[in-house]
Amino acid sequence: MSERTLYLFDGIHKGSVKPIIEQIMKLNQADDEKDKKEKDFKRIPIDLIINSNGGSVYDGLGLINVIENSKTPVHTYVYGFAASMSLLIAVSGHKRYSGRLSTFMYHSVSNHIEGQLERLKNRIEETQRLQNVYDEYLISRTKLLVEDLRNVQEHHRDKFFSPEEALEAGIIDEII
Repeated sequence: MSERTLYLFDGIHKGSVKPIIEQIMKLNQADDEKDKKEKDFKRIPIDLIINSNGGSVYDGLGLINVIENSKTPVHTYVYGFAASMSLLIAVSGHKRYSGRLSTFMYHSVSNHIEGQLERLKNRIEETQRLQNVYDEYLISRTKLLVEDLRNVQEHHRDKFFSPEEALEAGIIDEII
């Protein structure tokens, strides 16, 4: 296993994204040092292998922020399943790949809330804000349209993509 090959094979939560974030930052720091010292230094991409059913939007967005700001390219590879938040992480890669037997899934952001009415209203507003962030990011990185996502949400269902459909929708750049 290479220090430039990272794995996301768990649900998205603080514990699963923390080591990935740390390693991306560590590799960027090392590459920055080499870049200062070596005239023709070329950054070797970091490979993020994904097989995850999703999880916390907040923790996933934290990882995406690090991937987006990485000077060293982060390439995402989906081998298995990229659902919900892991779908968004997969599309955040500087280059995006899929195995030929992988599956992708989009659905609405979910939230488990309870309590008094004002708290419920507040959590509903925050869930809608997160849905907007999620959808806007997905639309900005793919060929999917607002109407495509609204159709899935209005019918309260999950949308599954084969690798071929993911390629056509711009979710991935290449099937390998």
